[in-house]
Amino acid sequence: MHAYLFSRLLLQLGLLALGAIAIPQSEIVEIIERQLIPRESSAAKKSGCDALAAALPEHVFFPNSSQYLNQSQDVWSQTCVMTPQCVFEPSTVDALSQGLKLIRETKTHFAFRSGGHMPVPGAQSLNDGVMISASLFNKNNLSADGSIASIGPGQTWMDVYQWLVPHGLAVNGGRFPSVGVGGLLVGGGMGYFSGSQGWAVDNIVGWQVVLWNGTILEVTNAADDPYADLAWGLKGGSNLFGLVTRFDVRTFPATSAFGGLTIWSSEAGPDVLSSLTSYMAPGGGVDDPNVHIDVFAGLSFNNSSPQLAYYNIALYPGSGTGPTALENFTAIPADMTLSNGAAVHDTWTAIPQQLDSFSTRSLRNLFYAISFVATEETIQFYNQTIIDNAVSMLSHVEGLSTYAVYQPVSKTYLQASKDRGSNVLGLDPDVDGTIIAGIILSMWKNVEDDAAVLEFSQKSAQQIREKTEALGLFNNFIYLGDSAQGQDPFASYANGTNVAKLDAIRSKYDPDGFLKEYLHRGFALA
Repeated sequence: MHAYLFSRLLLQLGLLALGAIAIPQSEIVEIIERQLIPRESSAAKKSGCDALAAALPEHVFFPNSSQYLNQSQDVWSQTCVMTPQCVFEPSTVDALSQGLKLIRETKTHFAFRSGGHMPVPGAQSLNDGVMISASLFNKNNLSADGSIASIGPGQTWMDVYQWLVPHGLAVNGGRFPSVGVGGLLVGGGMGYFSGSQGWAVDNIVGWQVVLWNGTILEVTNAADDPYADLAWGLKGGSNLFGLVTRFDVRTFPATSAFGGLTIWSSEAGPDVLSSLTSYMAPGGGVDDPNVHIDVFAGLSFNNSSPQLAYYNIALYPGSGTGPTALENFTAIPADMTLSNGAAVHDTWTAIPQQLDSFSTRSLRNLFYAISFVATEETIQFYNQTIIDNAVSMLSHVEGLSTYAVYQPVSKTYLQASKDRGSNVLGLDPDVDGTIIAGIILSMWKNVEDDAAVLEFSQKSAQQIREKTEALGLFNNFIYLGDSAQGQDPFASYANGTNVAKLDAIRSKYDPDGFLKEYLHRGFALA
């Protein structure tokens, strides 16, 4: 401690002992802590950005620049727009490595953003420190035989799909155009082709990853790879272990497909939910490894009057019309159909392109994950609980749209995953079978309503959990990519048995705990 501060502290303590000044005990403790415990000065807090600007000036942007504004606000949910001290946008892995070393040396908090789609505050930015943008990690490369696509994390999935279309190929990635590559490929990844391909992470065969100390590793999925434990952790362990700058992913042929977005009026609700019940039943469409659906009920308000509609996003590869797996949905009477994008498309990417309306970055968004076994009773209860609670709790919320989303995760899907090896998510086809990975999804306009929307989501999820637990149909799985702040996805994976393994891997590859302490993320490992 500086000699002046030390002498001043002794003087204060002497006066206190003589009774010359009267200060409550709590304030005495505060005085001592203020003098003895080092405090970060404003200059120290900025040192990470200052160090980056000095060493890599072409990659660092401050609040007075348009690039800072573009990068710091380029997130899907307005709940996640924050004010970092600077934005660091490296264009090479070497620049990222050098920058990460400087961030570590200055003990600066930081965040890492790829596509910015996860609607969890702190997952991709922060209010005090460095936001690293992966936007320039946007290069792609196809192996000579076309079997492996090497893709950068700083893109959306539509960028990747459009790149592969001329080759007649696809990879299993995000379903909505605005979803980023990086977050989905470290988090798990539900895709249009998951029935035959498993999770998106199951088709990754290699990673380029930057560790806590700037070391650049090339990791493969081979059993004899020296970093095989890290490879497993990267398949669903999010950014616990490092910053991934390249993914090597298996491709497969994909050209035409039947499907699209269909929207029905509220009168079609019983038919839609009945079709979903039949689809999810043993021997129903869900057992077909080629089919994909996402069914959801959507509620909005017009002058506090509820407006309800039902939706389905379907995809079935090939040029055939009306596949058997979708027959219950395609049979819903046309007079209850508000919009029907379901058709045979020469290019399967026409289907995600229909979802642009869900890609707006002007609203506040919240996901809340809840999983259960689908029966007629649970499907109906899930739907009615969310609708009733939204009507009673959120009719005053400006710009609100709330969705009860049904995402089938079939036994076939999980078997395809298991056939490709183990991953962090821990679902087993023989134990978990076929489930619904549900999302209570809300979109709204104003920050003043954040608390009300969260309370609605928590209450609805708790009621759904209590009901499905009573029926013996609850599943503990909480998918990280669909979770809200306050949920604990890692503790749900394999019913918590993967946590110790993840922690051991983190201790090995982040031995000083730098990433654990300084890298902001959506979800911590308990």
